[in-house]
Amino acid sequence: MKNIPVALQLYSVRNDCKSDFPATLKIIKELGYDGVELAGFQGLNISELNAITKDLGLKIFSAHVDRSELMKDPLRSAELYEALGCDFVAYPWSGTDELAGGARYAEFIETTKKISRSLKVRGIELLYHNHDHELTLHEGQTLLDNLLFDLGEAIKLELDVCWCKVGGFEPCQFLRDHKGKIPVVHFKDYTGSKEDGTFAFAPLGQGCQDVAELLVASSECGAEWIVVEQDEPTDGMTALECAKASIDYLKDLQK
Repeated sequence: MKNIPVALQLYSVRNDCKSDFPATLKIIKELGYDGVELAGFQGLNISELNAITKDLGLKIFSAHVDRSELMKDPLRSAELYEALGCDFVAYPWSGTDELAGGARYAEFIETTKKISRSLKVRGIELLYHNHDHELTLHEGQTLLDNLLFDLGEAIKLELDVCWCKVGGFEPCQFLRDHKGKIPVVHFKDYTGSKEDGTFAFAPLGQGCQDVAELLVASSECGAEWIVVEQDEPTDGMTALECAKASIDYLKDLQK
């Protein structure tokens, strides 16, 4: 099994980025991350961001961008993310009204195809990042599978293994069942349960996920990048401390 490069989703350290974006990127590189997935620019322009990340040797491989933002000018958006060196752009979230059976689903499909075409011209793949509500069923299929079927080659998945598991699916099996359709995997650990109010995000290796098996399944499904994400830091730890604990655990498994 070959080692897959590891990035940090910058939403995980959003407050640090707002405080001092260049310094935070430097720390991320020093922690051992190969790349980052953007969650906003924090006031920097493309030239500034490129200069910082290239000097650090930190690849901006992807960005989370709202569909509404991409739709304002799909061609210009594609040029922007190409200039940053992105291989992927991902929708970070969608409401149930935009998914199968929802009032805005037809619009979602139409605009997504348009966005995807613009990105593909620039060599960028459009991804969909899930939460647990996309794992509910519509006419016998999950909303994610409906989306994949109706969009075909226009989109692939960025599977969030936390929300996959919370949604009732075993993430390793989900990865294997969707081989070739998930080039990016969000590694996210947690403890407890949403049902009883004990749910809490955790660094990798400190929750319920079988991270070692997730690495194997990600490799088998053809994943090109692993992304560490922790929506909220663990009590008693800073966001960067959580990011360090996660990359340290992953690197130990990849030895």
